Amino acid sequence: MLSTLLQRTWERVRLHPTIYRPLLRRAYPVSLGMLSFTLLSVVDTAMLGRLGAGPLAAAGISSTAYFAIVFSLAGIGIGVQTLVSRRFGEKKPMQCGEVLGAGLLLTLVAGVPLVIVSPRLAHLISPVFSNDLTVVHMGETYLRYRFLGSLFFLVNWAYRGFYNGIGDTKKQLIYAVLITSANVVLDYFLIFGHAGFPRMEIQGAAIASSIALGIGTVYLLAASLRSHYRARYRLYRHLAGVVRWIGPTLRLSTPVMAQRFLSETSFFIFFMIIFRIGILELAATNVMLSIHHLTIMPALGIAVAAATFVGQGLGANNPEQAEQYAWEGAKMAAYLMGGLGLLFIVIPSAVFSIYTSDPQVIAAGRLPLVLLGLTQAFGGVAIVLSNVLQGAGNTRFVMLAELLICSGIYLPATYLIGLRFRGGIVGAWTGEYVYWIFLALLVTWKFRKGTWKKIRI
Repeated sequence: MLSTLLQRTWERVRLHPTIYRPLLRRAYPVSLGMLSFTLLSVVDTAMLGRLGAGPLAAAGISSTAYFAIVFSLAGIGIGVQTLVSRRFGEKKPMQCGEVLGAGLLLTLVAGVPLVIVSPRLAHLISPVFSNDLTVVHMGETYLRYRFLGSLFFLVNWAYRGFYNGIGDTKKQLIYAVLITSANVVLDYFLIFGHAGFPRMEIQGAAIASSIALGIGTVYLLAASLRSHYRARYRLYRHLAGVVRWIGPTLRLSTPVMAQRFLSETSFFIFFMIIFRIGILELAATNVMLSIHHLTIMPALGIAVAAATFVGQGLGANNPEQAEQYAWEGAKMAAYLMGGLGLLFIVIPSAVFSIYTSDPQVIAAGRLPLVLLGLTQAFGGVAIVLSNVLQGAGNTRFVMLAELLICSGIYLPATYLIGLRFRGGIVGAWTGEYVYWIFLALLVTWKFRKGTWKKIRI
């Protein structure tokens, strides 16, 4: 009896080679592509950390405001991926190309006005950052120049949605190398004023990130102009076909944009609470979030690959196979993030020292980082199953789950434990730990119900 139970348990928790290997092949280029976006902020954080706690705090809090707006609008890419993967499974390649056209059109409509109003928007938002005028000024400067590259960011996400949807993820490897390399080089020149460039510090970091995104856009556009893509997917041709996919793309993308806005806005409020605790705690939190986002990248790659397999499986009328890929992806992400979380627990100070040499910042963030390591596996499950539900077309549920957890648990816990009960940075970060646990439980419950298999898009 016991041996049978152990065998069943092992069968559930082990990774199955016939399933995880195809997932892994598609996931690793996506992970590197996602890593490239995060590395734009990670490199900025690491280099600005050498300038002191002020620039580090300003870049962290302004990046959070930037992503609250731009990353939310980039939810258009999820709508593109969901529709493309389903149409690809149905063997309708021309419609895949039309969906990309609709996504690009929507990103232009959203991105061009954002670039135009970027100086004014940065000026309006920055006073919310801090009571410290120096932090406010640096944050406004950083935000203004990051917003100038926001159109590139949005266009890149539309292209990524298309390539992910058709299962062609390897181009993201080249893309990742291009923009990450460009950002590192430009950061080095523009932040510190090397090789004859002016020393621009935080302004240089923002300019470097925006230029790097532009280089990525040029590459993704050039790749789509190859004869293979234009012949099979009929890219940039049927305007009438493009227009008819705007509505479906928006219907799928709008809940994703709302969900991301809720999430990123919650991060921004979280930063505001941390600032009220102290400037050192804010600098430590910026480092911790940078570390955390970096470790999330493998799970995001797996999530995108799993969502693609699910969308294609549903399009091919094979929901059982889609479910297998989803569960396998959740296990892979949990094991990977859990393993990385062990580093937070065992060597937290060493991890922190990659970003900053300030002993006070390291001391402030050491214990919260250890506790974060304990919830990493929950984060892996939450990330994969949330993306899978979105890939199946159930974007509204993920939005509602985000609303429930952020407004009902995450922010109240952060505020009450961190500020009201004077729990400090450890108390404030409790909201983050609880967020991942509850989100993992909620999306697992929804996925097990199986209603996502019947969604038609």
